[in-house]
Amino acid sequence: MLFPIPKTMVMLQTTSVTNAGTATSQNLDTKGYDVVYIDVVQTTSDNTTNNPTVFKVQHSDTTDASNFADVSGFVGDTDWTIPTVGTNTSTISSYKLKVDTRHKKRYLRLLISPVTTQSFTAVANLYSGELQPISATSANVSALVEG
Repeated sequence: MLFPIPKTMVMLQTTSVTNAGTATSQNLDTKGYDVVYIDVVQTTSDNTTNNPTVFKVQHSDTTDASNFADVSGFVGDTDWTIPTVGTNTSTISSYKLKVDTRHKKRYLRLLISPVTTQSFTAVANLYSGELQPISATSANVSALVEG
């Protein structure tokens, strides 16, 4: 049985964002990959409406920030409901977004705006690539351990 190895990219290093601020991820180059899973982790909050006001994926054929447009199906509270986790100071919320990149533009980015100061981290795992990563370097990780 073949187990695919994804190429892993940090899209958003742990970033603290204040109310009405926006965390904008690095541009993710999806060239050569058919599927991207984006995992987002949100720190705890004591706000009673603890869901971001902006949570979306955008795409572009260039890395120029002014060329990015929303990806249909990936705009929070328009295409999908951003869950409200309520007042919670002990449980970290996480999200997983699966993006089929075959009919999207080359670069993706993530935008998130919280209702109170929070930190966000996002990691992308790119699958179904033209070439399978066979080393830590090609998988874009510090160590590739297989068993």
